[in-house]
Amino acid sequence: MIREPLASPRGQGSDFDLAAQQLLEVRRRIEAFLDGRIRAAAEIDEGLATLWRITARSTEGGKLFRPALVMQSYAAYTGTAEVPEAVIELATATELLHLAFLTHDDVIDNDTMRRGVRNLLGSVEEIVGASEFDDERGTRLGQAAAILVGDLLLSEAHLRVARIDLPHPLRLRVLDAMERALSVSVAGEFSDVSLSVRPERPALSEVLSMSSNKTSAYTVLLPLELGLIAAGAEGVVDARLIAQFSDAAGLAFQLQDDLFGVFGDQHKLGKAPYSDIREGKFTALIALACGTSVWAELESLLGDPLLSETDGAKARDLIEASGSRAAVEQELAAQFARARSAAVAVGASGADGDRKLAEMLERLLMLLERRTS
Repeated sequence: MIREPLASPRGQGSDFDLAAQQLLEVRRRIEAFLDGRIRAAAEIDEGLATLWRITARSTEGGKLFRPALVMQSYAAYTGTAEVPEAVIELATATELLHLAFLTHDDVIDNDTMRRGVRNLLGSVEEIVGASEFDDERGTRLGQAAAILVGDLLLSEAHLRVARIDLPHPLRLRVLDAMERALSVSVAGEFSDVSLSVRPERPALSEVLSMSSNKTSAYTVLLPLELGLIAAGAEGVVDARLIAQFSDAAGLAFQLQDDLFGVFGDQHKLGKAPYSDIREGKFTALIALACGTSVWAELESLLGDPLLSETDGAKARDLIEASGSRAAVEQELAAQFARARSAAVAVGASGADGDRKLAEMLERLLMLLERRTS
């Protein structure tokens, strides 16, 4: 089912609505890809077809933030309201990369819900067509399904780029950008798990570095880079400033997610309530709560896979009482200020493309500041 593209903040017109029709086209292409995989899989194995049906169901309704950023960076720099076929395909590949990460993240985080519906980990009975599996075997099967489908999605993202009608040097630069984003993101994900299981408490600086690596590279920097490569702006726009903007904006994005995961509307998030606490994730909120008067009680609740919603709410209240929520919100404001300074510096050259790009980056920050989920 076709869903509406990224909505404007607070119902107002947004620069990101400029590409609304193209975003709808990205959604159509994602759905066509998934429908095609279901049909092709049915000729190979009905079990594989079931995995694709569950994947298609759990990927409905995404905001398409990353594809929008690909197209908007291209449109802003070139000054066009329409983006060519190659850029729409780059945007589609970026969303497929995101879907691959989400599918693998569900395994890492042991999440059974995605966007308000059961994902592959939460659909074991549907996969096997029965309910005889015990929890251990069912978890193993769901994890295997998610890892394998995530691999196929990751492969398709690269195949999509390989098939785009781009000059060979541009294609190589796109693939290099994807490789860098993947490497940094994997480092961030691995660090996220490592910080949660090691015996010593990580420093806040370690947590912020992990959070930046986990989100900035593929949520902000990669989409910006792909749009600018396609626009011919590589080597013209200051790459250092784009990296600074992306690092700050991406870290802000992750800090928002950390806050939403504990204090946000759990129904809007489409995930199980208090999943970060249940998984024992060492977010900035937890790092800042360490050593406070509530830490002993809070620590006893972290990492409990059977954590009830009542105990989750108790942990939330302890985090609030520790003062870490206020401190993370202060850090969030600092990162937005750092991103805004980088955006201003992008436009300082006075060149028309740089100026329009800087204006788009500023509007992006306004959009991010108004996120609620």
